[in-house]
Amino acid sequence: MIVRITGILAAVNDETVLLERDDMCYEVLVPAFAMNAMQAQLGRSITLYTIHYFEGSAMGGNLFPRLVGFLEEDDRSFFSELIKVKGMGYRKALRACAQPVRQIASAIESGDIRALSSLPEVGKRTAEQLVVTLRGKLNRFSWAQGQDRGPIEPGGSLNQIQREALEVMVQLGERRNEAVELIEKVCRVNPDMKDTAQIVEAVYRRKSGGV
Repeated sequence: MIVRITGILAAVNDETVLLERDDMCYEVLVPAFAMNAMQAQLGRSITLYTIHYFEGSAMGGNLFPRLVGFLEEDDRSFFSELIKVKGMGYRKALRACAQPVRQIASAIESGDIRALSSLPEVGKRTAEQLVVTLRGKLNRFSWAQGQDRGPIEPGGSLNQIQREALEVMVQLGERRNEAVELIEKVCRVNPDMKDTAQIVEAVYRRKSGGV
């Protein structure tokens, strides 16, 4: 069982990344919300926390080994809960994870069917199944858990796109307070940025001494 892998991020595709290690190249499935973070790490060494499973039909003998990878152990743990829901297979769950884990977990815990239904691959019936199956089990992944650590959540002054960039940077290992400060600085210089990846790239250019 492969539970963690470190290597050079060689490519980012629609649903997968390629990780080079020891003269081998591994294809790893990743959740939709992590794609911007992956793009920002191209060519760098990263560690992914993985789930190893087999895809295909046992009846026909066509089973293929797959790796699903996450930048955080908590994201892997959340995903392991998600695929326990009836009808939520690996591929469907990966596409459904179009928002950060804390946002999805909070929607489940609050019973927000409308927000859950807006996720890819999740209609009203699946959203209701998510709430029925997982509500009460995801508090440690939700926004409420983060708020327990202090009276004010850093980043409260950011808009939606900036908050998404903040979550990407936290996943990349940045301290939340420092990431908020950097995002605010680059957005003051270029307030017209409307894309999460743009903001993340601008932050790392600034950190490396670029414009």
